[in-house]
Amino acid sequence: MTEKNIVIVGAGFGGVFAAKTLSKKLKGHKDYNIILIDKHSYFTYMTELHEVASQRVKPKHVQEDLEHLFYQNKNVKLLTAEVNGIDKNAKTVSTTEGDIPYEKLVLAVGGQSNDFGTPGVKEHGFELWSMEESLAIRSHIEHTIGQGAAELDPAKREQMLTIAVVGSGFTGAELMGEFIEQRKVLAQTYKLSESEIKLVLLEASPSILNMLKDRKLADKAFKYMENNGVDIRLGARVTGVTEDGVVFADGSTLPTKSLIWTAGVKAKSFISDWGFKYGRGGRIEADDYMHATKDDDTPEKDIYVAGDTLSYVDDKTGPVPQTVEGAESAARAAAANILADLGFGKSKSFAEAVKYHGFAVSIGSHYTVASLMGLNFSGFFASIAKHGINLFFYSQIRSAYSIFHYLMDEFFRTENGRNPFKGSISRLGNVLWSTPLRLFLGVFWILAALGNIGSLNDLFWQHGFASFLEIITGAGLFLGLLTWPLGLLSIVLTIVAWSTNGFDMTHWFIILSSLAVMNGSGRGFGLDFYVVPFLQKIFGGLWYGKAKSTYNELENKL
Repeated sequence: MTEKNIVIVGAGFGGVFAAKTLSKKLKGHKDYNIILIDKHSYFTYMTELHEVASQRVKPKHVQEDLEHLFYQNKNVKLLTAEVNGIDKNAKTVSTTEGDIPYEKLVLAVGGQSNDFGTPGVKEHGFELWSMEESLAIRSHIEHTIGQGAAELDPAKREQMLTIAVVGSGFTGAELMGEFIEQRKVLAQTYKLSESEIKLVLLEASPSILNMLKDRKLADKAFKYMENNGVDIRLGARVTGVTEDGVVFADGSTLPTKSLIWTAGVKAKSFISDWGFKYGRGGRIEADDYMHATKDDDTPEKDIYVAGDTLSYVDDKTGPVPQTVEGAESAARAAAANILADLGFGKSKSFAEAVKYHGFAVSIGSHYTVASLMGLNFSGFFASIAKHGINLFFYSQIRSAYSIFHYLMDEFFRTENGRNPFKGSISRLGNVLWSTPLRLFLGVFWILAALGNIGSLNDLFWQHGFASFLEIITGAGLFLGLLTWPLGLLSIVLTIVAWSTNGFDMTHWFIILSSLAVMNGSGRGFGLDFYVVPFLQKIFGGLWYGKAKSTYNELENKL
């Protein structure tokens, strides 16, 4: 039997979702191959690139090897190649690995940043629409702030310590939120005052997050950024970018060496000569069933569109947004109609396939504004909801193993307090898993002082000053307050009890447990998370002073 190929170009959310859906539905049909083509061998979680760019997570956090995603999908064949064009008459896709024949074709090649022809953006600025670009930003910011800290010329220093983001859409707002948190880390690393690192958000329109219908949520995001030292400039139309900074329409400038452009999205430019009807942003227009359309508005029978390549307006929900839900809704409709064409189901319009649950815009790891299932909210619970949304999307295309690592990377492996709990549950900030042991020790010492530990009462004390110390030790350990010195006191109390009342294996257990909780367990759901850094700041300042990136202690003596 002759095999037939369903070719999908692009391994973004739209392409991967379409491939997963088709693979499942065609599992028992050996005569169909699903061929997924992408120039990368991995899938990238595009909406989390700002976390990579700002050093919140490692690059691997937003990558998943395509082999891992599709290893169990035996009817999916992977091809790492670039697509050069389409021959609609011969029904082939031309790639750098040769021509691939297709029975059905899905175009989901994704998008790229749209600089609207603004001079100098590509030469002197950065864009955030690929893993490579996020890594370039990550390296540049670290290097430039480091250079700025060592620069003695005031004007050059200010220029190098200024980070500007153009565009206040989802990407721009989320990236700026990450920079708010990264600024603290950079300031500590290079002995700077946080106020020296200037964050500037440039928006040409009179408001931010203009895609939000609920303006109260946009106002909350605006206030959060403003309260955290972001210079938000509305009506700031950028007309050029130079080596020295940003040029505005009124002729004024902003000196900076770090400009990130997030002001627009368009389809990949190489699809412009593939012979379709193109809409806004160079996207391919589609009909209600996600067929690509020709210039005369007739559909291409065997070619479908999904993801950021798509231009389509639904009568009820409006234009399909460049979001994960938009990509998956289009892919869901395209897959259903391909299956219907092949005789394995009923056709389905976009309106029948679309599923929009809402959105969540994270302004860093600590604050989010969200509108989900008709509810608008912000802050901590919105941040948790944002992670819930990500996990929901992950569950549709990724494995339980990947979901586990997402949770680890976003909650338990985070550095510098960059998670919704501000680091209190991070394994890198404390020994989280010893927290239950700490709580147990706290309760044990309180009960020992009260004489409520049964046959073990004779091993400890229930009266006098020693009992008072047991109460203090137990309460402090339970609350996670001054855990290190109280852990040491717990060991001392146990050794004295051992020498006074005789040896029991319980003493060894208490000693070793006390030693274990001294390694930072008070910062895991404990008061030490707040108290220890405060004490370090106060007493460290009194004894060592405050480190700076530059000194001039002769200034007032000359």
